[in-house]
Amino acid sequence: MASSERRRHVRVKPTPDLPVRVALASDGLLREALDVMDLSVSGLALSAPALASTKPGDRLRLHLTLGTSAEHAIEVVTRWTSRDGAGVELVEPKAGTAQELGRYIAELLERGGSS
Repeated sequence: MASSERRRHVRVKPTPDLPVRVALASDGLLREALDVMDLSVSGLALSAPALASTKPGDRLRLHLTLGTSAEHAIEVVTRWTSRDGAGVELVEPKAGTAQELGRYIAELLERGGSS
């Protein structure tokens, strides 16, 4: 694999016993749940019909829950889109969110999970 194709951070897939929940923030009471295909400390690959009109550069507000931890409000920027989903990068996540994400990924890696 060429160095330009290597990822900066290891990616992992959530597992049923250590799930990740992501919802698209809205101004109303309802939230659109998004499927997490994989994640890293810097971003997520997501799949959902709600992302069909998303374009690279679009910013989104999401709600992220890792395992049994508290919910985190995050802002992301869309980096790529496909027919099946979108890749998003976290925009200046709070220190607590970044630490929780790192702990979650470390736990999955200890259990043998990877992308």
